[in-house]
Amino acid sequence: MDKDILAYVSAASKDVRIAVGTEETTIEEKFNFEEYEVPAERHPDTQSNTDEAFGIITTGIEPLEITESGATITGYINTEKRRDVRLGTYVIVPYGEEDLFARIWKMQYKQEFAVDDATEIHSRRMLRSNTTDEVDYKFLAYLDPICILYSKGNGSLARRMSDRIPRPNTPIMPVKDKMKIQTGLNIPREGIFLGHLSVGGEMVKTHAVPPTVPYYMRNDYSMGDPLVFRHMLVCGSTGTGKTFLTKNILRQLMAQENRYNVRGTNARKNPCLVVLDPQDEYSQMLEDNPELTADDEFSFRSEKVDFGGCANTLTFVARVDGQSYNGRSRAQQLEFTIPFEMVRNNSWLMAPVGMTELQNQGVELLLEDFFKMAGDHTYDRFLDYISDDLTRENYVESGKIHEASYDGIARRVRDKALRRVFDQPARPIDKMLEEIIRPGQVSVFPTEYISNTRIRDLITLSLMTIIVDNKLSTKLNTPGETAVKETPIILALDEAHRYLASTSGEHSRRIVSKFADAARQGRKEGLGLCLITQDPQDIDDTVFKQINTRIILNLTNDAAIGALKVKKEYEKRIPYLKKGQMIVHSPDNSDMVEIMGLQSCVVKHI
Repeated sequence: MDKDILAYVSAASKDVRIAVGTEETTIEEKFNFEEYEVPAERHPDTQSNTDEAFGIITTGIEPLEITESGATITGYINTEKRRDVRLGTYVIVPYGEEDLFARIWKMQYKQEFAVDDATEIHSRRMLRSNTTDEVDYKFLAYLDPICILYSKGNGSLARRMSDRIPRPNTPIMPVKDKMKIQTGLNIPREGIFLGHLSVGGEMVKTHAVPPTVPYYMRNDYSMGDPLVFRHMLVCGSTGTGKTFLTKNILRQLMAQENRYNVRGTNARKNPCLVVLDPQDEYSQMLEDNPELTADDEFSFRSEKVDFGGCANTLTFVARVDGQSYNGRSRAQQLEFTIPFEMVRNNSWLMAPVGMTELQNQGVELLLEDFFKMAGDHTYDRFLDYISDDLTRENYVESGKIHEASYDGIARRVRDKALRRVFDQPARPIDKMLEEIIRPGQVSVFPTEYISNTRIRDLITLSLMTIIVDNKLSTKLNTPGETAVKETPIILALDEAHRYLASTSGEHSRRIVSKFADAARQGRKEGLGLCLITQDPQDIDDTVFKQINTRIILNLTNDAAIGALKVKKEYEKRIPYLKKGQMIVHSPDNSDMVEIMGLQSCVVKHI
């Protein structure tokens, strides 16, 4: 008799007597076996009641497999949970002392019973009376392992790469622990608030209060410089809420307690926010949003979201002949002009009038000689200089500038746009740097009131130049230049594709090169770029590569989507993102995720 079988015989059965020869004896006396106790099977503890489980890990369809290059992990989803599962849903598969953190990347129905449902009769029957029952089909979810969650010696939660395979029949649990989600996706616990984690436009909910999972951008020096100085891009089609979102982000950066290190000193200062505003919308950062409710404010405070207007907001208005600013700003307004002296080292400021390559080379020679002359270097005096017949004869006959190029330069330089913007009766912008660049101040430069696009471009390029030049300079000659150098600056540039586009022109290449240098040195110099655009594909690659955080709203242009280089599973979602829904690609901050921005603007927005 098999002793293994006897091991499971009940105690009562052991008393059954059998005959051995002429004697009767019990089974136990005959075989003299030891008592064997079946150990209770242990299952991993789950994070909550298994009634919450979506289903279980199964090997009935495909074998479980995990390799260095990927994994095959299939789950069976229970009928009552199938409506709760979405592509991208985050789940936990417990090991016991550790958890597998994963996302659902594929879903599939398979027949429970072998039935040919691809027939005319079956189709007509179902169209008349659909009696399909969920139990007639297997609903399968395929998991993409993200990481393993485990407790460190000090009790804190940490993550490592997925190096264990889950056990068959282990429950697949929804993630209801906020800390597990933040650790699993490598999301900082604090920083600059961008929005709430979501899947398919629905916010991820946990058992915490509040139940949403906030998404923060790292804003400390624990792992290098704050990510704002690694630069940020906000892109989306017209009407997708770029300005609304950008206002909310910039307001967080201007929080009173937000300070950054100043290079070469022990000082920590609030940043100065400089906004180049072509639509006259950012001056409203001065004002509170009157539509915020008490519930909104409670929610903001609970998740460390700053709200309310920035009291220290100023509007700087360019003096343009024939144009006046009558915009939305309630902030104090200060007028300025662009001095022609700025062209001395930045000849490409003449680029908006549309010169050819040969004309650009010629105007550089003219400007170089002009600024060597004694006296005032004004726009009008430069016009007199190039209009002089002796000057023309000198350059043409010496072969320095071709006759046709010289005449073309003279026509371009006389452009009315230049006459209307240079040396107007207002304070020169380079003499106002101490008023523009102050810690904790929002300095807005609206240009919507200027009808001439060449003037708008010239003003914007001048402002970009004066900030970047002084940030990168090693020679500080005035208090204003020192203020730029020693103050953390966030430069927000709307319609960035207009000024940082890829192009073949020498002057344009020099503009892009200057900003690429600024982007590369931004971390150590305390200069953060926030670029806002609907055409990210047009931004020059040398600048684009320096942008660490890319916030992507709805885009329908295939070229724009392709330029962002996001994972394919996220790339397909971009044309379907709803207003306020976005994808965040920030490798130095977290895994790529989808988030929902705030439903209310934290400052006034019309």
